[in-house]
Formats: sequence, C-alpha cells, structure tokens
Amino acid sequence: MTSGTLTRGRLAEHPAWRKALAAAELEGRLVLPIIVSDAVEDRERVEGAGGLQRISVTEAVREARAAAAAGIAGLLIFGATERKDEHALIAVQRDHVVLRAVRAVKDAVPDLGVATDVCVCGYTTHGQCVLFGGGTADITGTLERLGEIARVHADAGADLIVPSGMLDGTVGAVRGALGAEHDAVPVAAMAKMESALYRTHRIAVGASRIDERAVPLLDPTDRTAAEARVRRDLAAGADAVVVKPAMLALDLASSLVASIDRPVIAYHTADEHALFSSESDADGRAAEREMLAASRRAGAAIVVTYGALDR
Repeated sequence: MTSGTLTRGRLAEHPAWRKALAAAELEGRLVLPIIVSDAVEDRERVEGAGGLQRISVTEAVREARAAAAAGIAGLLIFGATERKDEHALIAVQRDHVVLRAVRAVKDAVPDLGVATDVCVCGYTTHGQCVLFGGGTADITGTLERLGEIARVHADAGADLIVPSGMLDGTVGAVRGALGAEHDAVPVAAMAKMESALYRTHRIAVGASRIDERAVPLLDPTDRTAAEARVRRDLAAGADAVVVKPAMLALDLASSLVASIDRPVIAYHTADEHALFSSESDADGRAAEREMLAASRRAGAAIVVTYGALDR
C-alpha cells in the first residue's frame, strides 16, 4: 500500500477522515454501522438478525460518544422504517430518522466521521435497489431519487455518502446532485459481490424480501469485471471504493489497493460479524479481530464492522 493511495481525493482531504487515514492502530480506522428507527424508543433487538439492534436517535448519540471515546473513526448510519411506498419518498423527507440521527450525532460529536447509506431498497414496498414505472425498471427515476437522498444527507451534515446499490451510473448521479454546495463531501463507489452474507442486514433494516435481484451484484468469480466496474465509478467521480463482503473479497481489495489512487474500504457485513458471535469453543472476538487485521494487511484504508466496539 503506497502513501499516495491515502493522500488523494476528497476522502483524504476531508477533516473527518484525514485522521483515520493516518491512524497507526486498527481502532482509528474502524467504522461502526448503526441502524436507526423512529419506531424505537430506546433499543430493539431484531429477531433473526444475529443480535443486531435497531436504536433511537438518542441511542445513536450514545453510540457516537462511545465510538469517539474508543478512538473509532466514525459511524455508518442506516435507517429502518415501516413507512414504505413505491418511490422511497420517506428517504428525502427532512424529518426522516436518518437525517435526524446525522444532525444529532454531528451536534454531539462534531469530529466523529458520519457516513450514510444511500439506496432505495429499505424504503420501498418491493425491496429492490431500483424503482419501477410502467412495469419496468425506472433507471432515470432511481438515479434522480438517489441523488436527492444524497443531497439531503449532505445537507444534514454527512461526511461520506455511500450508495450501496449496484445500479450503473449511481456515482455520477450522486456527484452531480451534490453539486458545488457539497463538492467537498466524498462519495464512495460500491464493489458489492454476490453473496449469501447479506440476509441479516436486510432483516435488521426491514427490507422487503426479494427472491431475485433486479439489479445484479458483481460476479465473485470475475475479478476483472469487478475492477472494470470500479474504474467506471472512479471516472465518474468516486473518492473511495467499498469492497463488500470483505472477508470473501480480500483479493479484490488487495488488487484495487495496488492499482487505483483512491482509498479502499473493507466492509464486513452483519452476517460476517454473526459468524464470530455464535456460541462455540472458539474465541469469537479474537477471531474477528484477526479478520479485521487481515483487511488491513490487504491494504484497506478503512474497515467497516459491526464489531468495532467489541472488546
């Protein structure tokens, strides 16, 4: 991993992430995902989701303070809601729980990095990463909605926009929607491999079940195609690349670190975290730390994990 990889693009220039990209210890490069819900007063354990919880905005602030005290780089905020429609309209409403959480966290812990997930799947009745119109995928409408979501997130104070779907053209649409007003806000491209390790997260955010994806993920057997997609997104203005699920894609992460001039972010999913949380004779927390260390050895500049606060 060359120093140049960590010193180019908006992510490295952003004050919330500059310290993380220079951190010597693993903790300083960790990002903790949280799931906020306006239907939860405190914390709610999600049945069938490997111990994940949905939390209130107040609890999100508590998590932020705990993260800052532990020296962790930041939070990645997801939203869970029962208010779904065909167009993901709630995601752009100014009183949406994600926006309230971003504002509350930035007010309470202004130096902590706050990343936000941008997708429509958790806010639609169908649970797909694309909107539909006239019985077919509405690509233009989806890109417009993703851009609108990104903009209200940036308005609320988000320090990193992470479009998590794999709809081609998303990075350019988001970058364009942020415009000059939010030109300093980094946008991460997503290199999301087809995998069985997404089920727990979809349950936790309340995404509708889908039997077949309308927007395909990357073929895990074709690294060349994955790298080509990343390069298209970099050309469209991506400031970093998120590789997911990290445990199964460390080869891709390592290859990207060696070949691109933007930071690579390793995303360990909730399902990966659950593998180390089940009852067994093994020391799950120690094993998970070894997995996170492997991501750093592969060259990941930042590591996203639900185990960030585990000791």
